[in-house]
Amino acid sequence: MRKSNKQMLKLILFSYWGAFLGAYFKINGNPNGDYLLMMAILFKIVGIAGLIYFNRKKIIEFLS
Repeated sequence: MRKSNKQMLKLILFSYWGAFLGAYFKINGNPNGDYLLMMAILFKIVGIAGLIYFNRKKIIEFLS
């Protein structure tokens, strides 16, 4: 696995951690929990887009 793929997978894992922390803070009434949840969603979108971008040749080859 290439370094870029590992970094995108780490970013997706950080999004789960951010969602967990955001939900915890939101339950406890901290208004910053919304920002953590939004960042978790953004990290997940960027991570998935990065995986697709860095593996586009393999994806196109698989689909053809």
